[in-house]
Amino acid sequence: MKKRLVSVLLVMALLVPTVTACHDSSKDNQATKDVQETGYDPEEAAKKFDFGELSDEDKNYTIEMGYFNCDHMVGAIIGEKAGIYKALGLNVNVTKSGETLKALTSGAMDVGYTGIEGAIRAVNQGAPFSMAAANHMGGSRYLVVSNDITEPSQLVGKTIAMSSEINPEWLTWSEKLGIPADASSYNTVDMGSQDAMFALKAGQIDAFTCCDPYASIAEFEGFGHIMGIGWGGANVDSDATADTWGLCCIYAMSNDFKEKHPELARRLVYAHEMALEYMYTHPYNAAMMFADGFDVDPYVALRTIYMKTVAEGRTLTWHFSEKNIENFENYYTQYPQIPEEEIPRVNDVSKFMTTDISEDAGVDDFDEFIKKNVDDKFPLGMTFEDWYNEAKKIDDISDDEAVDISKTATSYLNKDLKDRQAYE
Repeated sequence: MKKRLVSVLLVMALLVPTVTACHDSSKDNQATKDVQETGYDPEEAAKKFDFGELSDEDKNYTIEMGYFNCDHMVGAIIGEKAGIYKALGLNVNVTKSGETLKALTSGAMDVGYTGIEGAIRAVNQGAPFSMAAANHMGGSRYLVVSNDITEPSQLVGKTIAMSSEINPEWLTWSEKLGIPADASSYNTVDMGSQDAMFALKAGQIDAFTCCDPYASIAEFEGFGHIMGIGWGGANVDSDATADTWGLCCIYAMSNDFKEKHPELARRLVYAHEMALEYMYTHPYNAAMMFADGFDVDPYVALRTIYMKTVAEGRTLTWHFSEKNIENFENYYTQYPQIPEEEIPRVNDVSKFMTTDISEDAGVDDFDEFIKKNVDDKFPLGMTFEDWYNEAKKIDDISDDEAVDISKTATSYLNKDLKDRQAYE
């Protein structure tokens, strides 16, 4: 039976000030370098797009954008901190909130970065928004365990925080790790990723499932390590192509906003593309933006951006197709033990997935962008240290300014490629 740990609130009250103080002191000399100094001009970068005219109403309209505390949502932060929204003539109020999906459903937000499963269920029930672009392929969610657990079999009977007792993520891990899939073999508890991270640190649980930055924080601070990585699709690994990934997170947009402000909608799609392009081509600076926006140690931010853009493949993207929806659904249907009513199927693809904005906007081909601008500098398989050194060079980060990575705990990153595949 799933339980909730009430004492986690006390744990958080004790731990949050310590974690925040540590973060603030460590990033004093690692602020984001001015984007102009790194050779990036957002207004120049925006010239490749074909703009329409903004009405007076558009010019005065404040766009409400939301994202929640997950690394997949980094585009929202970069768009703001790199000056992309301003360069595109957009007045965007960016809000980090765990209620982004509810705000999109109620109409309180115009655009937001949100998880696909909740979005599918909401749109199926009539929520007035649709997917305007992809955001994150694969999933790259993590099973993080305490340092006392060195073998998967040691998880049996232990306390694990997970969102659902019967889900494809857990079933896939149980197969690969050779442990029971039945939730009754464990003491499962229900809590959010951040709460679970604090609970693991306090020794109140033995493992939890999450997205980053929580897995990276656990390894950085040394109180846990990654034992499994999930990819949001059936039979997917880090060598997957765009057509084999499932979708994890989407760039969702209000239908009413899109209809009333079509030029703003087009420019928001441009902004999403530009933010991710900046992340891939200026990863050090993007990581410092991440550190500030997510209030994490700069090392954690660097590691997280590396994971998303190199170690796990090019998982953050604006590209999407109906095939990605099918892959996501197949992630569930491959397991007959998941009841049909619990599978988040898209009832009407035309209502859920809006391709007209990106087609009208004429966004770039993602794969061509990667081949032309990223592959030579940051090839797949590149080590974290080599990536870090190249990223420093691009953004002209001196040794005095740079984050020290020499003494950090990196159990997953220190694995060679062959050993990493055991996690996936």
